[in-house]
Amino acid sequence: MHLIKDKLSQLESRLQALIEGNSSRMFPGTVKNSDLSQGLTEALRRGVRTLPDGQRIAPNLYTLLIHPSTGKELVANMDQLETLAQNIQQAGNENDLTFLCPPVVRVTLDPEQFPQNIHVIAQISIENLAETSDFVVDEVPASHTIPQNAFLIVDGIHVFSLGLSTVNIGRRSDNHLVIDDGRVSRVHAQLRMIKGRYIIFDLDSTGGTFVNDQRIQQCILFPGDVISLAGVPLVFGQEETRLGETEKLEPS
Repeated sequence: MHLIKDKLSQLESRLQALIEGNSSRMFPGTVKNSDLSQGLTEALRRGVRTLPDGQRIAPNLYTLLIHPSTGKELVANMDQLETLAQNIQQAGNENDLTFLCPPVVRVTLDPEQFPQNIHVIAQISIENLAETSDFVVDEVPASHTIPQNAFLIVDGIHVFSLGLSTVNIGRRSDNHLVIDDGRVSRVHAQLRMIKGRYIIFDLDSTGGTFVNDQRIQQCILFPGDVISLAGVPLVFGQEETRLGETEKLEPS
């Protein structure tokens, strides 16, 4: 545990040096490069997931929530966003982190943010996933064994075992997992098994799909992740004694 903390501290220092070493300011006004490096580092630290084999998976999708008066110039300058992504990958690689695909940094202009503030959301995503659609069932290759020990705890009470390659969740009665709650859309979300790991997708729901308090469109699930479907809580679980049976996640 101390080794992991030490490496994350090294990561913070390295990422800060790379970003603040940029010769030009990335933002006009009151936002400083130091604020950006701190926000990115904290989001990255929170998002790193350690697998049972010791492999550490780093977030590869970073969304910067910035006030329009501060962020509009950055939106128009893709070179700066690419530089940020390269800095993240360089710092991560130097600290033995695995990126499932090259990091991407994007900007969302949010009028509710203060002009001097920047908020960073970091997520783990997989590149080139096929688009999900309502009730699509994939034929999973034999090498991609479906983990029989995965489950969802619904609303803190009910346990739903996951044994299919595709699991549809929603209010409609023909979903695999039916949640009879008015906040949940008729077809709200979908779980798909890819490379031995479940990925959750939001299916254009009204109330949104959240993982660990972050709204997502798609997200790899790890044991202990807390999912919210428009406020209805689910917890993803998988027995640690058999986690090693899933395939190792490889960077692209």
